[in-house]
Amino acid sequence: MRPHIRLPNFSAFMMLLLCCGLLACTAMTAIKDRLPPPHQVEGGVLFQFDAPAAQRVNLAGVFNNWGGTVIGPFDPTIDPMTKNEKGLWQIVIPLKPGRYEYKFVLDGGVVWKHDPNNAERVDDSFGGYNSVIVIK
Repeated sequence: MRPHIRLPNFSAFMMLLLCCGLLACTAMTAIKDRLPPPHQVEGGVLFQFDAPAAQRVNLAGVFNNWGGTVIGPFDPTIDPMTKNEKGLWQIVIPLKPGRYEYKFVLDGGVVWKHDPNNAERVDDSFGGYNSVIVIK
């Protein structure tokens, strides 16, 4: 006598497929589009950082002496980036041709982040990375 194998009924199988499809669609829409790396625009180079929960974001790099942090605490007088309604922070910096390392500084220096949209980066000597942009 062969053991009886119970197969799921067709409607339960279709419901399972539908749920998996909905979960996949939800996961796909949760992934944000990647921002372009810093690039030339009128007036200089546009830097962007997606941080909707941040209260303030500054751009720190060799072009502004790392926001004043090399010789002292975070310098709040350096212009912050502006935030749009979607939580995207932006700033245009006039830069001459050269190689520049930079990071985004969130909430007055609490968090320093390399640019997730720029694959060019180098070791920052503190266990992280500095992003790099070369202007030609």
